[in-house]
Amino acid sequence: MKQDEAGKGGVRWIPILLGPLLTLLTWYLAPEEYSKTVLGTLMVTVWTVTWWVTEAIPIPASSLLPAVLLPLFGVCDAGTAAKYYSHHLILLLLGGFMLARAVECSGLHRRIAISTLIRLGTSPRRLALGFLVTSAVLSMWISNTATTLMLLPIAISVARRTEEGQDLKGRFTLCLLLCTAYGANVGGIGTLIGTPPNLIFVKNAQDLIPPIEVGFLQWLVLGLPVVVLFLPIMYLLLTRFLIPLPAGENQEGREALREELKNLGPMRSEESRVFLVFLVTALLWVTRGSGDMPGWVHLLGPLLDLEPAEYGKYLNDSIVSVACAIALFIIPSGKGQPPLLDWDRAKEVPWGMLLLFGGGFAIGGAFQSSGLSTEVGTWMASWNTLPFPLLVMAISSVTTFLTEVTSNTASMHLLMPVLSSAAIQGGISPILMMLPAVLSVSCAFMLPVATAPNAIVFATGKIPIRFMIRCGFVLNVIGVLIVLVVSLTLGMLGWLPGASGSG
Repeated sequence: MKQDEAGKGGVRWIPILLGPLLTLLTWYLAPEEYSKTVLGTLMVTVWTVTWWVTEAIPIPASSLLPAVLLPLFGVCDAGTAAKYYSHHLILLLLGGFMLARAVECSGLHRRIAISTLIRLGTSPRRLALGFLVTSAVLSMWISNTATTLMLLPIAISVARRTEEGQDLKGRFTLCLLLCTAYGANVGGIGTLIGTPPNLIFVKNAQDLIPPIEVGFLQWLVLGLPVVVLFLPIMYLLLTRFLIPLPAGENQEGREALREELKNLGPMRSEESRVFLVFLVTALLWVTRGSGDMPGWVHLLGPLLDLEPAEYGKYLNDSIVSVACAIALFIIPSGKGQPPLLDWDRAKEVPWGMLLLFGGGFAIGGAFQSSGLSTEVGTWMASWNTLPFPLLVMAISSVTTFLTEVTSNTASMHLLMPVLSSAAIQGGISPILMMLPAVLSVSCAFMLPVATAPNAIVFATGKIPIRFMIRCGFVLNVIGVLIVLVVSLTLGMLGWLPGASGSG
């Protein structure tokens, strides 16, 4: 390949140069009263976000920029910048990735998906419900990308067989693909490890003064109601109004699924052992306990000579995640067989996502330590004059439509410190402004670039972009309303963590 061709196709010079140019412009236009650290943090943020949005270089590589620029711009020393890339929540995510990898390699996820679909029925409507629910449930535990990729060939196969016996003209294929993608998007809200923005929320809650601890069980109270409310509404909208489907049973769909399940054969030892590790991990997460909520940490803490206030610091969810991940490398997949997970398989986890987390944590930490979040929070404090329902709707709307054009993880890294500071400036609990954002960031359904599941199903060529935008806009609006209902209900019940004070 010629050099000019390599430069034209392999290196995107305009987006690459745009980052430092906008950074210089930021330096030139910044108010004189900004301190060195505030200005430095702002410049690092502009450069990093520009490369994130334009994808000038791969997003994981862009996420390493703060490790270089924060020390160079005098915001913090190199050691402090590096620490953000080894936060315990990154280890929690790493352990979850390895568990998900073991589930995928064993084929357990495919068996669960097909078995669930068979039991839910074979009419076009019930099959659509089956894919929607299955996608959401799987996405609570493994990445929404892996969930969509796993269900996609099954959805296409079932849709093809079903449409052979009925005059659906591609409508059923369209519906199944959207159910698969949208279910994966919403399902990630349900558990702490379901999608990266949830962990970013937890990290920022821990950084508050006083810190607010949100464990696995507490997150279920916050996120699961959104999933439970959204799925039936999404199902009704898609199958009755946006893509009307008949309700009659279809034997071809059932036979297609049964054939898929038959090809898998009986459950193997490897699958059952991975399933056991999965159950133990989930059980330990749910029963950990924290604060006044009893759990196994209250039994183990005294044995380790820990004070009650130290339980959450020494015995957190990342300990469970990493310990169970290590167990996968020890437990054999069968008698005389290799372990459930080896390094050749484990190294395929999405390391880039961990770097994206580290870069986001570095920017978020710099926002706090430099005082930039206070500056922005002061500017946004006027939002606090809005009635709480309007405040929630404003935050949810901005977050949802921002995520249509940029990474939801990047959006959360930017919004969390800003919203928490705005709340503190206004004298209200930061959770009241942070929660609507984290619940809304996974509710972007309009554009293929909004989420990985959207992009995957759109890449099949079976979804017209205008139709996706139309359906997605309706669901975006519904998502804002659901977040409003959940936030108001949790607030009235007193179930918002740390919401009793001003933070």
